[in-house]
Amino acid sequence: MIKKLISFTIHAHVLLTIAAFVFSYGILKLGPNQLEFSLALALAVFGIYNFHRLIKLKNNELQQELIGWYTQNQLFLKYSSVISLFISGILYLVLIKWSTLSTLILLATSLITMFYILTFKNLNLRLIPLTKSFWVTIVWTLISVVIPKLSIGSFQFYDLNFFVLFFALTIPGDIRDSETDNPGMKTIPQLIGKRNAEILFVVLIIGFLLLNYPLNLSFLFLFILVTLFSFVLFQKRISFRYELMDGLLLVVGLFHFMIC
Repeated sequence: MIKKLISFTIHAHVLLTIAAFVFSYGILKLGPNQLEFSLALALAVFGIYNFHRLIKLKNNELQQELIGWYTQNQLFLKYSSVISLFISGILYLVLIKWSTLSTLILLATSLITMFYILTFKNLNLRLIPLTKSFWVTIVWTLISVVIPKLSIGSFQFYDLNFFVLFFALTIPGDIRDSETDNPGMKTIPQLIGKRNAEILFVVLIIGFLLLNYPLNLSFLFLFILVTLFSFVLFQKRISFRYELMDGLLLVVGLFHFMIC
């Protein structure tokens, strides 16, 4: 029972969904529509990531050990993803109040996501060499930081520092997918190797911390947590260690909510 629950939490992106909610709730602390924006992001993450996995299942692009689980649960994931994306879209449109700039950014984010997941007339953004992590990072930055903060009038230029965090968090997923990704995609692990990619991930996370937080006792606590996550990353016996790195979003969100 516990093993099935863990598998569901990891494979259905429940951990990532919860982490996204907590992250958003934390960085939008005490802002208008804090709960609603966080819920919209969480539903979007659940829908997009699971829908993408179903596309990869159809295209035979999943790791062999994942095929059985997604085949068994594809009906649930299909309908829950569609419902989640529908509710998320409605929430975003209501929350941004059709502001011209926010609407254009939301439209651009939607188009990038669509052309990243699906192939239209041989165009698929994730297949463009060297750009896979970039597209994911752009979407995360826009949908979780720029759009909400623009809508509530609290956006600052330094909020773009979250780009570093999101870029770092794409690396574990690329390491996990390095065997099934097309070699022509030239992802970071394909270019520099898995171990070097893991080291780069740690360096970027530490760089993000130094860019955003003062060196005090709170920073030390956050740094210790990041160190623990880094330790887990290098433990090859933990089969889902790359997925656990999504928990850093949760850590950052909690830190903002309780400390910042």
